[in-house]
Amino acid sequence: MKLKKATPTEQEILKAREEAESWCRQRLNDRKTLIVDTETTGILSKDPDTEICQIAIVNTSGKPVFASLVKPNSKIHPEALAQHGITFEMVELSPTFPEIAPLLAQIIKGRHLVAYNAAFDIHLITHLFGKYEKEIPDFDVSCAMEEYSKWCGEWWSRKGDWKWHKLPQLAYGKAHDALTDCVSTLLLMRKMIGDFSDEPNLNDLDLDF
Repeated sequence: MKLKKATPTEQEILKAREEAESWCRQRLNDRKTLIVDTETTGILSKDPDTEICQIAIVNTSGKPVFASLVKPNSKIHPEALAQHGITFEMVELSPTFPEIAPLLAQIIKGRHLVAYNAAFDIHLITHLFGKYEKEIPDFDVSCAMEEYSKWCGEWWSRKGDWKWHKLPQLAYGKAHDALTDCVSTLLLMRKMIGDFSDEPNLNDLDLDF
C-alpha cells in the first residue's frame, strides 16, 4: 500500500517551486526541447480505440515544427467533440497516423518532448506507434503540468501530492486546439521563470488617437 506524503512545509514548498523553475530554464535553454500537444477522439484508458485527430509540435522559440489534423480510425466521442470541436468531416481528407508516423518519428527522435499532461499525450503517441507497428523512436519526456503544479505549491491532501491545474490559455486562439495549447505551454514555462517579454509594454502603446 502506497503511503500518502505528508503536507509539505513552507521550506519544502519553496524548494519545489525552485526545482520547477530550474526545470523550466533547463528545458527552455535546451535546443532539443520540443513542446507537443494532441487532440483526440477520446480517452485511451476508457476506450482502447482512441486515436489522435490533431497534433502540433513547436520549438522553444514558438515556431511550429509540425501541425496537422489527423484522420482517426475510430469515432470521435461526443465528450471529446464538445471540448475541441473537431468533427469527422474536418479530418476526413487529412492524413492518418500511419501516414504521418515516419515524419513524426524523424522529428521527435533524440529530442526532449514536453507536454502538458505527458501521461496522456505522449502515452497515446507511443501507443499509436505500436498499434500500427511503427518503430518507436528514442526520446526523453517531461510533464509541464507536474512542474506547474509544483510551482503553484498547492497541496492536495486527499491525493497526497501537488494539486493539478488546468493549462492557462495564454496564447491567442481557441482552447483545446493543439497548436494554441503548445504555445500556451511555452508561454507558461516562460512566465514561471519571470519572462513576460511576450506581453505588450504599456509604455510603448500610443493612446493618442
